[in-house]
Amino acid sequence: MVKTLTLSLALLAAAFTANAAESTSQVIKRQAPAGITAGFYTCVDKAGSDTGALGTCLNGEKAKQDARLNTAYKALTAKLSGKPKDNLVAAERTWLQLQKDTSVFETSLYPDDTVADLQVAQSEVFRLAERANALEHYVTIADNL
Repeated sequence: MVKTLTLSLALLAAAFTANAAESTSQVIKRQAPAGITAGFYTCVDKAGSDTGALGTCLNGEKAKQDARLNTAYKALTAKLSGKPKDNLVAAERTWLQLQKDTSVFETSLYPDDTVADLQVAQSEVFRLAERANALEHYVTIADNL
């Protein structure tokens, strides 16, 4: 059902393979959306297989992506009025509920709490980045109206 467990598999590979051809961050980067910071990848490589440190990396990146999303949302709402603005607000509320529901669902998929926590956190970071990307794109469109 779940195609990959990116972070958990990367952790296992890093833990059991001393001379791995790819770093954990390279594995993650292949599947990550645009907008994930270089600092996140550096943090992941420094963390190695330390799940606590990986959690710290994910939490830091989550804060950065959330700030990015909020900045884009504020910029977009400032450019819109009337029905388009109302539609954006409704879409954002729906998106927020979807994120909550998706996290609950994903948590239920993984039998191991540590793997679940890391995988769900990574998925959330990726979804925040994807939404920030979309809102930044909409800001560009609104600039050209």
